[in-house]
Amino acid sequence: MGETSLAAADARTFLPEEDPQTQAAIVDLVAELHKRGRAVAERPALLTGPDNSPQLPLPLPVYEALLQVAEALSRGLAVTVAPQHMTMSTYEAAELLGISRPTLVKLLETDEIPYQRATDRPGAHRRVKLQDVLAYKEKRRGERHRLLDELTAESVGMGMYDKPANEF
Repeated sequence: MGETSLAAADARTFLPEEDPQTQAAIVDLVAELHKRGRAVAERPALLTGPDNSPQLPLPLPVYEALLQVAEALSRGLAVTVAPQHMTMSTYEAAELLGISRPTLVKLLETDEIPYQRATDRPGAHRRVKLQDVLAYKEKRRGERHRLLDELTAESVGMGMYDKPANEF
């Protein structure tokens, strides 16, 4: 492989396979990985190209990323792989979180997500670290799961799962 420079414009979306045999192979791969468990043994996973080139050890983050891609494709979902800068604009961070830019700015101003002011340009734009945005996203996901678990437990306690929908 030659030397390449990756930019956000280099994003590539992988669509689920239309060929039933290839899709079945992806589903079988994911099923086998689930059967074996996702934990990596003492030995690293190895990558072999279709040309039988020498096997290369896969670092754990690459292995985990490939597992997630295979999992999504096996469920018929498209996957986009896009390089990300380690810092983002407020627009990019809002896009990643699926919220409006004004909502993100409120989160920054209330210290929900840390940020820095860029000093290299006039106007002092805010810059947000990717890891902080991802940490906030994970925190929100955890809170949603906790609340759903509480609501489910409360509904079960009230016997609402035993009632038909038309009784509500």
